[in-house]
Amino acid sequence: MASKPIAFALSMLVMVSAAISTRAAEPDTTSKDVASMPQPVERASADDCAIIIEVGKNKMNWGAAPPNYAYYREFDRDGGGTYLEDCSWRQFGVAEPLTRAQQPVKAFSITRPRYTGASATVDLQIFISGQIVDGKTTPPFISVEICDLQKHGDRWQFWKCQLRLIT
Repeated sequence: MASKPIAFALSMLVMVSAAISTRAAEPDTTSKDVASMPQPVERASADDCAIIIEVGKNKMNWGAAPPNYAYYREFDRDGGGTYLEDCSWRQFGVAEPLTRAQQPVKAFSITRPRYTGASATVDLQIFISGQIVDGKTTPPFISVEICDLQKHGDRWQFWKCQLRLIT
């Protein structure tokens, strides 16, 4: 009986992996040397960082303290290479995010923004590893939300997120 929910969760995990075009690399205990990443390495722009942080503030309660989730900040680029979200967190008024070593169970990522004029869209992905509860392993939790932002003057403002997938 318990195998059906686990099989369902695993099938959803496969569907999520196939549906998400960009994949976040797991955060290391320390930041990797850029030279060891698949080349070329493209860094997040100031607008990218402002959008990432705006979503983090609104959806993950990111502020003076980081969310209690590890942050995945490296993505494979289409055609090869790495997209790296190495923002100046403190300059944007938020704490440095946690690494996998600091939070091995829960993680989140915010994909590279997709721009359309003064609007931008990102995917917010949240992952929680399966836990052992009463001697049984629970399936992992994954949610994906599509978040929209609008630029007003020189500032990005969070507009909304819409749930795309949840396991």
